[in-house]
Amino acid sequence: MSSASANRRGMAALAGAMAAFAVNDSLMKLTAQRYPLGEVITVRGMIASLLVGAILVSSGQLATLRLAHNPMLLGRTALDGMAMVLFTSALIHMPLAELSAINLVSPLIITALAVIFFKEEVGWRRWTAILVGFAGTLCIVKPTGANFNAWALLGIACAFAGATRDVVTRRLDHGIPTALVSFLAAVASAIIGSLMGLLEDWRPMAFTDVGVLAVSAVFVAIGYFLIVIAFRGTDVSAIAPFRYTLLLWAGICGYLAFGEVPDRYAILGSALIVGSGLYALHREVVRRRTLTAAVPPVEPGA
Repeated sequence: MSSASANRRGMAALAGAMAAFAVNDSLMKLTAQRYPLGEVITVRGMIASLLVGAILVSSGQLATLRLAHNPMLLGRTALDGMAMVLFTSALIHMPLAELSAINLVSPLIITALAVIFFKEEVGWRRWTAILVGFAGTLCIVKPTGANFNAWALLGIACAFAGATRDVVTRRLDHGIPTALVSFLAAVASAIIGSLMGLLEDWRPMAFTDVGVLAVSAVFVAIGYFLIVIAFRGTDVSAIAPFRYTLLLWAGICGYLAFGEVPDRYAILGSALIVGSGLYALHREVVRRRTLTAAVPPVEPGA
């Protein structure tokens, strides 16, 4: 079990990361409406790489680049890049709050992945919560008739990639600094955007739009740092509820920037996702307490 101070740090870090990502998403969507997506991702990724790279150099951690070949770290970087592309592609075609709500199903996916990778036991209550969460996702996707939103499927794929990334993050060697993890994520996004550019028709970007992406890069760099800090050395069951603050920030940013107001199905789906996620986390806490109580105390001198 992690210390209370570590958990408090993780709570603040995760809430801050969600706010940073919501602002970044809004700025990305504003710019991607005028330029090819790959170009936008590349420019932001290059700026973010310079920012985080400067932090690596100034903090004397440049030598840690030798750790970049770590298979777990490379896998985490690839998953982060995949999640970023999926999310950004869907973002252009969906309201920010709705896409963010779909992405919030990832804690439930993490619970399911824990069964596969860590052989954890998940009871019928948490499996029910997982199913309810996916039912909420279907409310947002609207998989029938003319209301079907095919772009929301990319959001679901993003949630799976993000959940797997977070599981891998928990397994990273603590000797790998957060700055290196964040730097590789930023570089990977620039590389992925450049590859996307092979199929796009790029055009000169206005200076003001570059400035918008620079601000976006600052926020995404902050988010990169905070999300890694949040999940390293902390109890996921205590930290994860603060992920749901994303829905609040995304709703505010979506309304202020684009005038987006979720319909009743999106609101219902969001409520089901958040409710089921919080209940699943509650059951995880109960399970841990039960396991702890079942362990007999060590007798003095034993």
